[in-house]
Amino acid sequence: MGINDFLSILREAYKRNDMVAVYTDPSHPECAIVGYIDSLSAKQIAMKHVTPEGISDGYVIRRIEDVFRVDVNGEYERRLAQLYQLQNQQHEDLFPQSVTLQSDLFREGLIIAQEGNFVVAICMDETEEQMNLVGFVKKVRSQTVTLSRISVDGLDDGESTFFIDDIVRMNCNTADERNLKLLYEYHHSSLT
Repeated sequence: MGINDFLSILREAYKRNDMVAVYTDPSHPECAIVGYIDSLSAKQIAMKHVTPEGISDGYVIRRIEDVFRVDVNGEYERRLAQLYQLQNQQHEDLFPQSVTLQSDLFREGLIIAQEGNFVVAICMDETEEQMNLVGFVKKVRSQTVTLSRISVDGLDDGESTFFIDDIVRMNCNTADERNLKLLYEYHHSSLT
């Protein structure tokens, strides 16, 4: 299977609004991101992430070139889709309808995160030896992004500027990021 095969499978799942499990980390082949496809380009996939309990959990963006397995319509995916529906879960549609195969979903996601004041977690290291960069998107330029980092305790942790093309994975407004935002807001409200 090649990238075009995966794109075709993902495109069909998107059209049918099927819950999918996408595997992108060969060092952890048992781990998948699961949810509904929100947007698809030739290089990335943006998914409405769903927890194992069927709860809406923000958005995740991954590179298509990292996909090595896609599960559609399996027992696990059907179970999560049913839980999602029974719990009346929803995701806000964040990505514009104007997304094309040429779109850079990392860039689009960064702009959306900046506009919505969402916390993002960004991985730029395929070996996962580096910590994720976590924080608020301060500025998106043509090739780079500046992140106002926050620590695991929700405290200001400086800034990082890096190339958008170096992003491997991005999570936006998942439970982890929402929790960090709560801590951040708590610390900043106690200062006033």
